[in-house]
Amino acid sequence: MESLTTIEAFEAMRSFVAQFASREPEGNRLAFQLLLVWTEIDSDEQTSDPAQWHDWLRSVTEARSRLANGQQLRIP
Repeated sequence: MESLTTIEAFEAMRSFVAQFASREPEGNRLAFQLLLVWTEIDSDEQTSDPAQWHDWLRSVTEARSRLANGQQLRIP
């Protein structure tokens, strides 16, 4: 499998969340819809909520470390 850039992986995550949200009952979609709006990349190449991009970069770093150490994601 080919590697993705950080932005490509970010958009893949957004697509995955959108697909997941579309299968949820209408009343359960608000949190997903908010996440998708906050993570939308604007014309200035920033997320609508700038903190979301920094959270994403931290998540990439954590995932790389976790995978390198053979650890599973801890689900709260």
